[in-house]
Amino acid sequence: MQIKPFHDPSTYTLTYVVYDEHSRDAVVIDPVLDYDPSGSATSTRSLDAVASFIVEEGLVVHDVLETHAHADHLSGSQYLKARFGARIVIGARISEVQAVFATVFDLGASFAVDGSQFDVLLADGETLHAGTLAIEAISTPGHTPACMTYKIADAVFTGDALFIEDYGTGRCDFPGGSADALYSSVHERLYALPDDTRVFVGHDYQPGGRRVRWETTIGASKEANLQLRAATSREDFVRARQERDAKLAAPRLLYPSVQVNLDAGRLPPPHANGRRYLTVPLRETPNVPCTVRDIDPAELVRLGKSVRVIDVREPAEAAGELGRIPAAELVPLATVESAAESWKKDEPLVLVCRSGARSSRAASHLAALGFRHVMNLRGGMLAWNDTKAASAALA
Repeated sequence: MQIKPFHDPSTYTLTYVVYDEHSRDAVVIDPVLDYDPSGSATSTRSLDAVASFIVEEGLVVHDVLETHAHADHLSGSQYLKARFGARIVIGARISEVQAVFATVFDLGASFAVDGSQFDVLLADGETLHAGTLAIEAISTPGHTPACMTYKIADAVFTGDALFIEDYGTGRCDFPGGSADALYSSVHERLYALPDDTRVFVGHDYQPGGRRVRWETTIGASKEANLQLRAATSREDFVRARQERDAKLAAPRLLYPSVQVNLDAGRLPPPHANGRRYLTVPLRETPNVPCTVRDIDPAELVRLGKSVRVIDVREPAEAAGELGRIPAAELVPLATVESAAESWKKDEPLVLVCRSGARSSRAASHLAALGFRHVMNLRGGMLAWNDTKAASAALA
């Protein structure tokens, strides 16, 4: 068995081509599709290097093995499948990750959450044969529920479960992640392997600026791993891992990566204009009110029935000489908050009073409650009655 590593410095990812030098049978582990978020552009620079090696060596690529649904790079599995006819393989628990993120990206009922996007789903302990290569699946959840370590001969490919000993282990703060589960995966599964087992990691972040490394051993990890040695207690690891994770920023390519990788590396389908679009959920800051926009009577007329008009005056005022906007609902100022409990927070609202002062306060209060499209009629009913457009009231 031969192992050829490829390092992507922009995502610190390590891709491996593993092959039998006699039969030329091969698998590729964790390939990278390059993605530039500043211009939202993909390229195949990393994949071209892998493909050139495969062609030059005359290898037969049977499978692309994904250690998990990556959150830091887009998978290049579809490129290798199309070019070399390789199957795409992942751990069977990918369905759990899909179920969580399908709601995050609002993928809808048509998106399958059973792992059927992949060609092969491996369960813990299964052996996959790629020609003369035998690949044993070792379930190592913790970073994600679906993380899978692949053991080929005397080597394991650990993805984000176990890194070089001077960096530690993968983070556990993604949905479904668990520091406790990762402790069991590393301490009870990986550290049970012979000490001379070679370990090939999924990333190398080059602590201290050292040169990139991709290989260590189980023995070295048990003795010197910065976060999880053989002697480290479960309690100490879980506490330290959770404290560290709480301080980590989200991966730079989190949303593009997960969205694509859930679908076995497929890019989103093109829209009617022929272009593809990635969905990026907005994480809003809690308790920050939306902006209230002042509008004049003419704009209210233009908005017509697309908005809901709320008159916050008292009933006696609304029956007085200034009259009412025909489409307006009378909701006295003191009752606005209770009435708003039944309103939709994404519905456009226009608040009205005599001069615009009370309605401005009510509009600001609604915005603070989370209403997203709140407007105030500048000048109130006084301005409305002074505007010739008032004759086109919302009837």
